[in-house]
Amino acid sequence: MPENVHDVAAYIVARLGAMETYRFQKLVYYSQAWHLALQGSVLFPNEVQAWVDGPVVRALYEQHRRRTSVSSWPSGDPRRLQPASKQHVDWVLATYGSFSGDELSRMTHAEAPWRLARGGIPDDYSSDAAIDNKMMMDYYSRLRMSPDEAVTAAVGSARLEGHEFSDDAQDRMRQVAWGVRSADDAVAEILARRRRSDVNS
Repeated sequence: MPENVHDVAAYIVARLGAMETYRFQKLVYYSQAWHLALQGSVLFPNEVQAWVDGPVVRALYEQHRRRTSVSSWPSGDPRRLQPASKQHVDWVLATYGSFSGDELSRMTHAEAPWRLARGGIPDDYSSDAAIDNKMMMDYYSRLRMSPDEAVTAAVGSARLEGHEFSDDAQDRMRQVAWGVRSADDAVAEILARRRRSDVNS
């Protein structure tokens, strides 16, 4: 039985803490997309739409509109998720959780489900077109490969679309993909760097 999307959202915030809504929406999207690819079924029943900044679940957006970050999700309860769903979301967070909202947005823009759902309109044009579940299932199923292959494919796809990832970002991708470091450690490093940057600016 599919989970409640608000419970999924609450679990993500509980695991990673406060984050920008930009990043939050992409992590929910990847949780859905990879559940379709790995389990052949939806994690939650809500539609994902191909907005300008990447995939968005409108039901979540309606709860955080006019906010730039979320630190809790009272509409959901992470304890209601089934153990298998928690394990799946943990895997998604270990894979994608160290990336910023901007990095995740660039990744989704370089991947077929978002682009095809928008039907070729310019990237900066508004759209609420649905991203088809079968499209997500087929696309991400083909990405089931070794961690190094997955990182290389993601970076290569991004470059084809004119996006670049720093060497540091690619190193973090590989470390998390191989399980060398946890998503929590990677996030802590990013936050520490941002604090140092803010102090020096």
